[in-house]
Amino acid sequence: MIATTMLKTIPSDQALKRLSVGKPINTMWVTGLLNLDPLTVSRWLCGEDMRGIYQPIVIRGCYLDALDLARRTFYDRVELVDCRIERARFERAYFYTSLLIEDCVFKGDFSGQQMQSEGPIVFHNTVFTGYVDFSGATLRDDVNFLDVCFYGGTNLLYEMRDHCPERLGREVILRGCRFRSADVPDGLDTVRLGITPFLQSDSGRPES
Repeated sequence: MIATTMLKTIPSDQALKRLSVGKPINTMWVTGLLNLDPLTVSRWLCGEDMRGIYQPIVIRGCYLDALDLARRTFYDRVELVDCRIERARFERAYFYTSLLIEDCVFKGDFSGQQMQSEGPIVFHNTVFTGYVDFSGATLRDDVNFLDVCFYGGTNLLYEMRDHCPERLGREVILRGCRFRSADVPDGLDTVRLGITPFLQSDSGRPES
């Protein structure tokens, strides 16, 4: 990702206008809170209100002050690629088609409680510096975590142990992922699952 000083600055309301007509956001610094609620519409099907967001949400090479996808239903794909995100909310987000998060850095806690999906979910080459909470997530299709670092900790492996495959997809793939030792349940076959626990230095920071 290019330096933030080289990015064109765009306020969140202008970014929302681009997304509202299905246009991606590329190489921009989106200032303020990008809240996708204004894109939510009601569509009735067989007497049921299929309320949600019907445009693709594609953001690439961007710096985001804050992103709020919480409590929204997304009927088209959602892609975050090569982004730096200071604050993010994903709790109770519902992804009908797919979710791709690739080459991203999340700077704060990641709230993914009760996330749901009908399509595949991929986290690839992504770093979480804060705590990642997947409590109650229901991911019904394949779930891939590839080369993901959970520096701030996560309950993902405990959720997998206690609820997979009932809630965490038909197949969960972990490859090249790194977790704090405290976040790895006892007896888990880390080698088979592709997990590398961090070692804790004297300062408390994770090290290879």
